[in-house]
Amino acid sequence: MRFSIITTLCLALGLTAAAGPHAALAAAAPPASSPASAAPAAAPPAASAAAPSGAAAADPRFEEATALAKRGKFKEAIAKLEACHRDPGCPPRALTLLGVLYVKVDRPKEALALLRPLADAQSAQPAVLYNAGLAAVADHQPALAEGYFVRAAVQQPASPASRELGLLRAHQGRVVEAYSMLRPWSLRNPADGEARLTAVALALELERPADAEQLITGMDPADPGIALMRGKILVQKGDGKGAVAVLTPLLTHHPEGMESEVRLTLAEAQVLAGQSAPAIDLLKGRVANHPAVALVLARAQHTGGDLLGALVTLRPFADQLPADAKGLGDPRTPTRIAIEYGRLLIDAGRSPEAVAVLEKATRIMPQSPEAWKVLSQAYGAAGRRLDSQMAAAKAEELEKSALVPPGGAAAPAPAPPPAKPPGS
Repeated sequence: MRFSIITTLCLALGLTAAAGPHAALAAAAPPASSPASAAPAAAPPAASAAAPSGAAAADPRFEEATALAKRGKFKEAIAKLEACHRDPGCPPRALTLLGVLYVKVDRPKEALALLRPLADAQSAQPAVLYNAGLAAVADHQPALAEGYFVRAAVQQPASPASRELGLLRAHQGRVVEAYSMLRPWSLRNPADGEARLTAVALALELERPADAEQLITGMDPADPGIALMRGKILVQKGDGKGAVAVLTPLLTHHPEGMESEVRLTLAEAQVLAGQSAPAIDLLKGRVANHPAVALVLARAQHTGGDLLGALVTLRPFADQLPADAKGLGDPRTPTRIAIEYGRLLIDAGRSPEAVAVLEKATRIMPQSPEAWKVLSQAYGAAGRRLDSQMAAAKAEELEKSALVPPGGAAAPAPAPPPAKPPGS
């Protein structure tokens, strides 16, 4: 979602949308400053209505352009502002508005040429920085945009710049940072569908289903994307039957490009619901080089009693497990593969092999209680009683620490330093 022209004009003038579009468009804001000397933050409309003075605040071309832009007549507004731009006395806020309108009509280079000198000034106000950031995004300069959005968000944490910065960081894969910005923004701005859905996806990535459920409340359950998110939430909450009910109709009717994700999530739900046979049918022959698909298929085969089939499915991925977490972006999938493969080996009576794989799991993700718990079982099956007790104690310690709420609302608790598995 991009903001309406009314909201964008408010931002161009240095007002928040809450100040009211009509106040903004009536030039209720104080005159914009030059790049070398920015004005203080915009006053509330009632206090600032009498503030404008001089030609800069009452330039008729600016007022006419603003009125045209309000009615969606962007080209006509641009023509007025371009005429103003040719005049040495053109007020800086008219240049800002011209830059905003250039972005609206897909002329980002011209927008950036106008806004960058204003935004590069150390005294640049959040509205100028925000609009310069939008121009930089449209001109495919994400690093420049990020710098502007960061400066705007530092000055005004609740500004739309935090929203744009959150989306930018989500695209960069910086999940925790993106979520810390998009969750509070989405709760304050529930009509912003793009930000909300991104925040829901990030909450699921961080395995915070309660947060995701809160964010998605009130959204259209018939929308395929939202239905998929709801299914994922139910899977993470352990409600397999509920997720199956949501996702089964979606497998038949879904937009192009969504099938693989629907299929995988439905299979996960079926495994949770004890429906291993349909889960196997959904995923068999579709593993290729996808470890997440292999993991769910192996779990379905394991719960369905096909131990050998599950071992065959997971072995190529287990053989590629790293020795530790170095160089791994996200250690969770490799850890889950190691845990599931370890369980399979224990059930197959191959406990020494299980120990080797599960020790890898505890090195890849030492903060995983499940990895230590299954390693304890492998040690016990291998006759290593003391090591089994130590691993069980470690799992219990991690489970207790996980009950302590994390310090921040958006970030999971920090991982402890890697621990050396007992007996290694």
